[in-house]
Amino acid sequence: MLYRKQRAPLNLWLLLGTALLTLALGFLAGRMTAPPATLAALVAPDQQHLRQASGALDIVDLEYARALEGNAQSAAASLSAVEQAQSEVAQLQVVKQLMPAQVRAAEEALAGLERAVRQREGKSKVTQWIQDVRERLTPLSVSSPSVHLPSTITWMRQERPQASYQSEPLQVWAC
Repeated sequence: MLYRKQRAPLNLWLLLGTALLTLALGFLAGRMTAPPATLAALVAPDQQHLRQASGALDIVDLEYARALEGNAQSAAASLSAVEQAQSEVAQLQVVKQLMPAQVRAAEEALAGLERAVRQREGKSKVTQWIQDVRERLTPLSVSSPSVHLPSTITWMRQERPQASYQSEPLQVWAC
């Protein structure tokens, strides 16, 4: 018994294998029980940006009347509110991908509103621009009952044999 044959630490390998198997099963169980991602959850940050833009338009409407009376602080506040609305619309991500033409139209209307505020046009003209911007922002809001988001988003995928991109429709269900 002087010579003892060394064996691989079986307990260590068994423990390591069990740990990896448990980790894999835990990951799979967690993925299976996770709630599915919905379009509403993906669009929620954009909806917050749209609410902020709408609030900024309220400030423009209130402050611009005072700015026309000669209040310099109100003039700066109304211009700052227009810039905030532009910034909020520029931060849209998912809605910009779903409805690019409508977002572009809203950005153009905001640019027109900014020009009107900078040039100190009449209150009725600025109010008309504000109304135009609101009309262009309303269809972007998912909470609006008249909104019909596209049911299919084009997903770009690269084919292995070819170097070009081809599109394949991806179905999305809105809840």
